[in-house]
Amino acid sequence: MSIRTLGATSIVLLFASVALAQADQAANAEKQKVAASSPQKDSQKKENPAEALAAILGKSHVDKEAAERGRKVFVPTCGFCHGNDARGKSGPDLVRSPLVLHDSKGDTIGPVIRDGRPDRGMPAFSSLSTEQISDISMFLQSRAEDVSNRFAYKIGDIVTGDAQKGASFFSGDGRCSTCHSTTGDLAHVATKYDAVELQRRMLYPAPSLIDVFLGKATTPPKPAKVTVKLSSGEEISGTLVHLDEFWVSLNDANGSYRSFSRQGAAVEVRDPRAEHEALLPKYSDEQMHNVLAYLETLK
Repeated sequence: MSIRTLGATSIVLLFASVALAQADQAANAEKQKVAASSPQKDSQKKENPAEALAAILGKSHVDKEAAERGRKVFVPTCGFCHGNDARGKSGPDLVRSPLVLHDSKGDTIGPVIRDGRPDRGMPAFSSLSTEQISDISMFLQSRAEDVSNRFAYKIGDIVTGDAQKGASFFSGDGRCSTCHSTTGDLAHVATKYDAVELQRRMLYPAPSLIDVFLGKATTPPKPAKVTVKLSSGEEISGTLVHLDEFWVSLNDANGSYRSFSRQGAAVEVRDPRAEHEALLPKYSDEQMHNVLAYLETLK
């Protein structure tokens, strides 16, 4: 092959490689545009952890608009017997009714609504359309889901205690002030957490497992500290790693892992949660509500 032919071939290959590179760049740019314009599945899961949890638990999807239409029909038509919330009145509770739970767009409750149950005192509602019955079904399914889904449950007002008595317990028998300060770590605590979360943290200050499961940001609990006094008189302090009847392990101030036999050694553990755990079986309901009422004043 001549030098001229080799040169021509090289030029052709060079142009081909440049063309391929440009095509790849164009394809990658197009992929990036598509990716930017369409939401990612992973990001949807992170943004909506409750929906992911509902899917795991097998919850059916409720059409909120249809459920609201159904509520507007159900309340004046059925509420006088079954209650406006479908939980029962003179008539039975429909939220836990097997007929309702197995219904799909009115296929099982439709005949009952249209024909009634005269033997049980239920009149017929033959004038309701197929669409209205389907909407009623969706409303009842939404009520059943609200009852069964504890993550959607809304807790009522729990701040019912006496704040002054709570302050006395905080500084007195509860010994809360030995570790906490209303002008230090608890300053403005009532603005950081709602009453339900504040009560949970007060009773057991550890991350909520539900929040962890849902992927919410949580603050890990402060680690327990330990001091080991050996028979020689030497004392070693650090962060507790492991403790059983025979051994104690810790990370010292330098971050080094150290382990000691408990035989002949004195071990002192300082766990920030220990006082809270000790109070759990001793608290009365009144004391818990009083302390919460006091903490709610720390705005």
